[in-house]
Amino acid sequence: MDVPSETFELNGRIGFVVYVQSLKQVKALRRYANLYYVSKREKYAFLYTDLDGHEEILEQVSALPFVEAVVRSERPFVAETYESKQK
Repeated sequence: MDVPSETFELNGRIGFVVYVQSLKQVKALRRYANLYYVSKREKYAFLYTDLDGHEEILEQVSALPFVEAVVRSERPFVAETYESKQK
């Protein structure tokens, strides 16, 4: 079996929370990013999108009339490796 010699590269992802006025409009968010989770009690949706071009998507989603607030995840921008203390 021949394996293609092409390399596969993963794109970075970023998540963001969108607070909505009503849950009826949550389906409309699917056209902007991948819908991951919806909280019925607190009326928010968690979405994922590619790291490239996420600023435009955040602006588009926050401009929708039924969106109250958008909170971006800071995980891609925080260092995940820590240096050990030298004593």
